[in-house]
This record gives sequence, structure tokens and C-alpha cells, in this order.
Amino acid sequence: MVAAEEKVFRRRGRARRRLALILLLLAAAFLLVERNLKPVILNMAEAKSTALATRLINEAMNEATDGRVDYADLMHVICDEAGRVSMVQANTVRMNEVATAVVNAAEERLQRMNQEQIGIPLGAAFGSQVLAGSGPVVPVKVVPVGGVQTEFHTEFETSGINQTRHKVYMTVTAWIRVVIPTQAREIEVSNNLLLAESIIVGSVPESFVGYNP
Repeated sequence: MVAAEEKVFRRRGRARRRLALILLLLAAAFLLVERNLKPVILNMAEAKSTALATRLINEAMNEATDGRVDYADLMHVICDEAGRVSMVQANTVRMNEVATAVVNAAEERLQRMNQEQIGIPLGAAFGSQVLAGSGPVVPVKVVPVGGVQTEFHTEFETSGINQTRHKVYMTVTAWIRVVIPTQAREIEVSNNLLLAESIIVGSVPESFVGYNP
């Protein structure tokens, strides 16, 4: 009777040890997978968040400038006594107004990113098309960091005989923080927009007074 009880006790002991070993191996495998997949998931979250932020910035730029900005608003072309273009001068007052409108529209949209539902299916992190939409979803939070900045820059290029094309661009830059469980990354997002352009008849102006905010 005692021998039978000892056998049962030993079998139970071996079963407990096997179960403990299996649980230990599963925990180790989980930690290994998590450590290896976390950078992949963070990179995927960064890519999706960057695409979303870029789209929102582009929408803000188009909304703030569409139909309300033209070359004559931004630049004054000054000619000499002979009618030749001698200088192009930026209208800093108008450019500041445009920049403020774009910044306000962009910041308003980026603040809404907290309400956007972004998630990465765990299966997508394995790089398999079959598993891309499967598995639990890793939640991703996107938080705007700091303010939005704008910068104007211009470009002169030859356009036909005795003609110069003058382009005025605006670059909008924002910073966002991408957060997944236990890890975060801050990234810079920027977008470039051609605001206005004009053909200047004659050679490249001798001088250009730019935009200094």
C-alpha cells in the first residue's frame, strides 16, 4: 500500500516538474519573441503614424492655402527704369499670415491623432502575407510633441529663352511620439508644398530679398 502511494506521489512529482519545465520554456520563448519582434512592431507603428501625420499635414496645408495664395501676394517684382527686373522682394506680412494659417490648421488636425485607432496585427510583424492580418492587435498611440514649424524657400530656374521660373515653397515640420506597450519613439514628420510660381521675363534678378520670420 505504501509502495503504491509512493509511486503515485513520484508520478505526480514528475508531472509537476514537466509542467513547470514546459511553462518555463513557454515563458522563455515568449520573452525571446517579444524582444525580437518589438523593434519590428515599433518600426511598423512609426511607418503607419508617419503616413497618417503626413496626410493630416498635407490636408491642413491645402485647406489653409487653397485659392487664397498667389504669387503676387507673396512676392513683389521690382523693375528698373528700363523695365528690366532688378529685384524680387518677399511680402513678409502676407507670408506670416499664410504660415500662421497653416500652423493652426496642422496643429488642430494633429491634436486629433489621439482619437485615431491605430493598431498593428501581431501576425504582420512576422513578415508573412498569410499572417499579416492575424493575431492580437498591438495598440499604437500617437501624441503630438511641441509645435508645428514652417519654412519658406524659393527656387529660380531657366524656363525658355530669356525667361526665369520663380517657385515659392513651404515646408511644414511637426514632431510626434509613437507609443507602443513598454516602448516609445519620437519622430519628425515634414511635408513640402509648392505655394506659387511665376514666369519672370528677363534674366535672373540681380537681388532677392527673402523671408525672415
